[in-house]
Amino acid sequence: MSISNLREFHPVANIFPLMQGDEYEQLKADIKANGLLEPIWLDSEGKIIDGRNRYRACVDSGVEPQYKTWQGNDLLSFIISMNLHRRHLSESQRAVVASKLANMPAHRIDNKSANLRTSVSQSQAAEMLNVSERIVSTIKAIEKAAPELIEKIESGEITAHKATKEVKRRDTESRRNEVAIAGEALQPTERWCVEVANINTYTTDKRFDFIITDPPYTKEYLPLYEVLAKRAKEWLKPTGLIIVMCGQSYLDQIYAILSKHLVYYWTSCYLTPKQPTPMRQRQVNTTWKPLLIYSPTADYTGKIFGDVFTSPNPEKDNHDWGQSVEGMLDIISQICLSGQSILDPFCGAGATGVAALRHGCLFHGIDIDEQSVNISKSRLAEVG
Repeated sequence: MSISNLREFHPVANIFPLMQGDEYEQLKADIKANGLLEPIWLDSEGKIIDGRNRYRACVDSGVEPQYKTWQGNDLLSFIISMNLHRRHLSESQRAVVASKLANMPAHRIDNKSANLRTSVSQSQAAEMLNVSERIVSTIKAIEKAAPELIEKIESGEITAHKATKEVKRRDTESRRNEVAIAGEALQPTERWCVEVANINTYTTDKRFDFIITDPPYTKEYLPLYEVLAKRAKEWLKPTGLIIVMCGQSYLDQIYAILSKHLVYYWTSCYLTPKQPTPMRQRQVNTTWKPLLIYSPTADYTGKIFGDVFTSPNPEKDNHDWGQSVEGMLDIISQICLSGQSILDPFCGAGATGVAALRHGCLFHGIDIDEQSVNISKSRLAEVG
């Protein structure tokens, strides 16, 4: 027979999470060793309003429970205050409780002695649980999108913030899949071409005016910069430029690698003012990226350009490492002429390609990830 059949828990008490794991085992061991030191509170109908965990521990340990009947006039406040007093619930856990309370029908929180027969609003529930109404709304949104995450919040495994990020990640992945499926069957046009290919082995007889690209930044990818430098000499026109976005952590090594095979031209700044990135290994919070500009022959004869570019907003919906279209358009519009050709050998989800087409350039992109390539195709097809 279940414990709830032995003694019913009041519905409001049940909106609080029960003890689990080591916490409950410690309580059970304490009650078995020392007896029940504090009585279990009942309402006028004999339902447990405080002490569900002590009651469970008594039943599991073979200890006779002791009861006391509550005689006050605000049962709801009593249940909430006793649970908050006894349990060290996080803000996220309290918000889950508030959400449950706001969803509870009036008859479930009925207190005959106090004649409480009205539902609790979300704002009232938030106030009772000492949380902001905003986080209660967040919990409701999580429950609607991914109800299984609520259990993890209740158990303390994750916070509401982490659950929200997980919901967003799932939504983004779902949207990416939809865009990728739509782009899978699209064929290249005269203005753009995107292919699944590896930078190490990819071959083409075309030569491009510019390579504009954003390789991975972490240390294990440093060898790719040497491959990129070597292949750039094959892919660029003699008067062309390669513009490489990179991180700052290994900038000295990247300069050395690129300079082994190409002619240094300039270093520009790509501002990301609304996208601070904490570089914890260096104790720096950075809001810009270097743009390293090299030439295969030092014969660049294109237009004069500025050396500061700006990405006004982050744009990670299509790729975790993606740059914003507006940021890439700022680079392309300042450096490239309409009708010139751009290659991106790390094209990801195609932000550079979209910017290139919007500026009237021709675009060719490759990436090793098929899903990213298909997303690029969908996005480029929308531009033309």
